[in-house]
Amino acid sequence: MISTASRAVEHGATVVGVLSLLLFGFTQGREIQQYTLDLLVVTVRVVFLDALSSMAVFTCFVAITGLLLVREVWTSRDVIDPVTDGPRLTAVVPVYRDHAVMDESVESLCESAYENLEVVIVAEPNDDATLERARELASAHERVECLINGNPGSKAGAINDAVRQTDAEHIAVFDADERVSPEFLPRAMGGILDGADVFQGRRIPRPTGVIETVAYCERVVFHASYKLVELSGFANCRSSSTVLTREAFERVDGYDDMLTEDLDFAHACYRESLDVRQARQCTNTMEAPHSLRDLWGQRKRWRVGQIEVLHATLLEALHGQVDRRGVISIGRMCSSLLGSLFTLALTSKLLLLLVLDVESAFLILASVLIATVGLVAWRDTSDGRIDGLRWSVAFAPLLYPAFGVLTLKSLLEYGLSWDGTWYHVEKSGS
Repeated sequence: MISTASRAVEHGATVVGVLSLLLFGFTQGREIQQYTLDLLVVTVRVVFLDALSSMAVFTCFVAITGLLLVREVWTSRDVIDPVTDGPRLTAVVPVYRDHAVMDESVESLCESAYENLEVVIVAEPNDDATLERARELASAHERVECLINGNPGSKAGAINDAVRQTDAEHIAVFDADERVSPEFLPRAMGGILDGADVFQGRRIPRPTGVIETVAYCERVVFHASYKLVELSGFANCRSSSTVLTREAFERVDGYDDMLTEDLDFAHACYRESLDVRQARQCTNTMEAPHSLRDLWGQRKRWRVGQIEVLHATLLEALHGQVDRRGVISIGRMCSSLLGSLFTLALTSKLLLLLVLDVESAFLILASVLIATVGLVAWRDTSDGRIDGLRWSVAFAPLLYPAFGVLTLKSLLEYGLSWDGTWYHVEKSGS
């Protein structure tokens, strides 16, 4: 009964919160702003709505971050010298209910151009179908070994257990549905041997359909949003398409058992001042959600996980001294959440401008965003990563208000009804 009541309160509060933010944005957007410029013989006064200036600033933000992302994606991979034969590298692939898709990651890793590589599949002891497939792959490929997770129940536990069972000084981590390009590991090891503690590539959903294209666009928007933050030295290293040294792994004490262990890992690396080399021109692909339910459920899990990491970090800060990097880490998480909520207020300002027949406010923003997606997709298509986009790329501008609703819903769910479980996306393979 309590759970049902909490869920009802959560849904009601979400509706009230969305309407309140929209109303706040509409009210603020109607305010008149004016600036006066005194010249020698004339005084110029400029008068305009707050909604217009807000949209202009946001459009500039989207344009600048989009250009930074396009520049990085289109940067030649030759800036990183590949290493095809170097120190032993252990690639860890944690799997759970992934028997239908795990061939993607394992088979592509076996085709890697990096020679001194072993692939370790870490399966859960109670997942018979996945465990059986993992053993079949280990029998078929000399590079592959199958382990049973000695710390079952989480991806973090699987990664940590695999690292403990290997003595390799270099570790790579991939998801079960990742299709790893043959040159990825040589480039990653080139970056690591050049002095980086962690090498992070880009991972994109394969836009094979209408919903999958929306997922691809969402990743482009997400990657672009990080570009200004990365100027402060923060890099979003994860638990997929990631290569790191054992020393770096031990300095952050591995991955913590959290809903989004990768986000927690990224902030831990930043607080420890690890040298993270972000290289989005080095790209792998993953299976995209195939339904709106799965897309929403997966993204909400990630956002709830972000709130969990922020909560845990704040509690740690209350019990100890926080240095400059710790403050920036907390500020980064807070700005991400508040920025997403801001998009709801911005949505009502845009609607106000549309009512006033200022369609250009929307058209310019949409054009900038779709151009960014198009240029990134052009690169991914020319590299053979994807085979193009579907017509649903036109929905890309709707991602911003969706981020706002998602964030509000996740905040309320975390505080009122979340019981620690997480949404598992159905994967069918390709």
